[in-house]
Amino acid sequence: MSCADLFKIGNTHMLLCISHALGCRYYLGEWKGEQFHPTFHEKMSWVDNSFFAPESLLDDKGRRIMWAWIFDEPGFKMHRRNGWSGTMSLPRELSLGEDGRLRMRPVEEIQLLRYDEQMAENVAIAADQDVLLDKIAGNTIELLVEVEPQGAKQCGVKVCRSPDGAEQTLVYYDAVDQKLKIDVRKASLGEGPKNIEAGPFALKEGEALTLRVFVDKSVVEAFANDRQAAMRRVYPTRADSLGVSLFSQGGAAKVRRVRAWKMFPSNPY
Repeated sequence: MSCADLFKIGNTHMLLCISHALGCRYYLGEWKGEQFHPTFHEKMSWVDNSFFAPESLLDDKGRRIMWAWIFDEPGFKMHRRNGWSGTMSLPRELSLGEDGRLRMRPVEEIQLLRYDEQMAENVAIAADQDVLLDKIAGNTIELLVEVEPQGAKQCGVKVCRSPDGAEQTLVYYDAVDQKLKIDVRKASLGEGPKNIEAGPFALKEGEALTLRVFVDKSVVEAFANDRQAAMRRVYPTRADSLGVSLFSQGGAAKVRRVRAWKMFPSNPY
């Protein structure tokens, strides 16, 4: 265990840390007798360890905010080729829900980077179909997608999508596996990971899916109903891999609303 960060959250304690080969993880539990007694554990990185070395702080508003180091290409090829590697994740505000489980969402200050809002409403998606959003595209964007899964086994959004679908990254809810997934097997015709990140996540009966998806060039981060989050690096090779589409597999779904914003850089330099 490294990067250990123990703090009080709500009426319990949280240990945020890494296991080197497995990436970021956390434990919830009780601090008593000068020892930490964990009662719940979950990872924050599943298919590999590219979400790494977490840090947190308590800000002047009383919020517990964390972020992590995001690796570049496997084997640090980016470092060897360009002399630098790695970036930091979006800052996440952590809290506990009424069920005593962790909640996580991007800090509200991220909204200050939004501009040029676009919207789509009441989009019906037939089983095993894509619906391309003609006014929403880009590789520095934020998406807020509200979905009624209905009979769908998988439903969500595709980003960094080329017109022919040769390059695309899928962000979706898998109702069969009960996971939030990011599929980057077709994210690039060139280098980069070819896998599926999958974090445990289950919708309650009748609950709609609310996805917040951030695309920042080579980083895709997704948050589902403030209860789970996942991240992948993507390296599209095509200049036209900018499209966004909605999709449903194994059944129909209805998208109540999509809100999309282009994003200013947080550091203009």
